[in-house]
Amino acid sequence: MTTTVPEALANALSAPYRPQESFRWSRNPWTERMHDLPDVLNMLDALPERIDRQFVAETVSAEIEAGRVLPGFVATMVWGWGDKGGRGAVRTRWILTGVKGPGDEVASIPVDPSVADRLQRGPRAVRGLGAVRGFREMNTDARIKHFGSSYFTKWLYFASAASGVEGASAAPILDDQIIKWLGHEAGIWFRSGSTKAYSAYLELLKGWGDRYDRTPVQVETEMFRLATGRG
Repeated sequence: MTTTVPEALANALSAPYRPQESFRWSRNPWTERMHDLPDVLNMLDALPERIDRQFVAETVSAEIEAGRVLPGFVATMVWGWGDKGGRGAVRTRWILTGVKGPGDEVASIPVDPSVADRLQRGPRAVRGLGAVRGFREMNTDARIKHFGSSYFTKWLYFASAASGVEGASAAPILDDQIIKWLGHEAGIWFRSGSTKAYSAYLELLKGWGDRYDRTPVQVETEMFRLATGRG
């Protein structure tokens, strides 16, 4: 695996660090699709018009600590889908029900109670045993239908970011956009849904981050910014 930092990333890491910017989200699609989950609706009602990593991390941490895993999960998905709220709310309902279908159809299907139990296992593993164990848990024993690694690494990230959204203990996100960017810009292709690939990704981020006194999550944030143009 190459150790050369892509030029655009090297320039970004050499500059003063700036957190990701907040963005506006669409409330109505989420409240419509989560109509039967009172705790989730309360969480959505408390979210401001603009959200960022810090606010979502605080929300997820508070909900998990209170034993309300579904609101924490949905907060993660709101952030993860960004301005594609309508599509994101429907896809989130697929995860909660285990059924893939049109929005109005899946909104009427009850949530699978086993989903909350499996979602809880990711935070327990990532907080107690680290990012790779958290990934392995969500990828194997606690696997959830329609919940791939592009999104469950977001869940693991926010679940592990209670002590700081850019801290060394936070589990970096590895989504499809970062995978494509690394492939095109660095010639490194990580296979989605592979625990071994995620472990190698963490090593890469740490190695690159150490050169610029950045944490792995800060490197991931800069790559996400380069890949998407967001914030």
